[in-house]
Amino acid sequence: MIEISELTGRVHGVVRALGAPEDVATEVADHLVRAELSGHASHGVLRLPQYAAEVERGLIAAGARADVVSAKPAAIVVDGHHGFGHHAAALATAEVAAAAEQVGVAAASIRNGTHVGRLGEYAERLAARGLVALVQVGAVGPGVGSMAPFGSGSGTPFLNTNPWAVGVPATDGAFVFDGSMSNIAEGKVHAAKRTGEPLPEGAVLTADGRPGTDPEDFYADGTLTPLGGALAGHKGYGLALAAALLGGLAHADGSAASLRGLARLRRPDGDPAGLGGVTIIALDPGAFGEQDAYAAATGRVAAALHADGVLVPGDLERRRRAESGTSVALPPGTLAELTALETSLS
Repeated sequence: MIEISELTGRVHGVVRALGAPEDVATEVADHLVRAELSGHASHGVLRLPQYAAEVERGLIAAGARADVVSAKPAAIVVDGHHGFGHHAAALATAEVAAAAEQVGVAAASIRNGTHVGRLGEYAERLAARGLVALVQVGAVGPGVGSMAPFGSGSGTPFLNTNPWAVGVPATDGAFVFDGSMSNIAEGKVHAAKRTGEPLPEGAVLTADGRPGTDPEDFYADGTLTPLGGALAGHKGYGLALAAALLGGLAHADGSAASLRGLARLRRPDGDPAGLGGVTIIALDPGAFGEQDAYAAATGRVAAALHADGVLVPGDLERRRRAESGTSVALPPGTLAELTALETSLS
């Protein structure tokens, strides 16, 4: 176990040492540690070596700050300048919340972004302000990402895992769904590789298209499978494609979509068929009636589910955070990598 304050400070120090400004490092550190506390180690501190490698390769511009490049009453475009994606997504979330509170419905889209971490974080922030949230991040194109389209004859990756998150305010805790459109998130493969655990059947295909259960099957040019598997993979594929197209709203001005840092690229960046980004949509229930009345209604739905012994999306994360106290369990391998990064950057 490690104290939350100590872990946050150490992660902050690493991100600062990579070249991030103070406020950006604070956002990244808080995000990664909160992911750990929420039970999502796949989006937590184990991501730091990935980020450090991406900074070294020029995929992340550590010193960059995101900014708003276009703002209409209900439509905002943020340019992440390939800096840390958590900072860009936090800025977009704050901007879209303020706009939705003014005009009822608003959307923000991010271009030139990188990995934004756990999407549920941004849905939670909006729901905490009484707003309904829809968050998508996606990338699509030849050789893009880690997933082949459903029905593909070549098995060539064309999609990232392209997750969706939905947040709905409710009394006694918001509904927060956050899930990738692959049968297993890439971060879960990363975590399984670290622990040596096998992957579930049907989660990945090897480079030659055979089912695999070893995490190395994926990292040796394998692919993830669309959510739904052989029976309903067309649904996961459709939602993954939709996430990328919605994320691409930031390029509706005709600007080229650069996906470096946002997705794995097995071809050079800049393919004209490539598109992607992050789009965050916020709706104010008060524009449709009353915020409190809506939260009460959604709360009654959650209460009925709980009465049936069913968990509501968002329950597990709240429970894990409530149980954590002042410390968090960090896998020995993750702690060792954090220490190694600190040493290498000192």
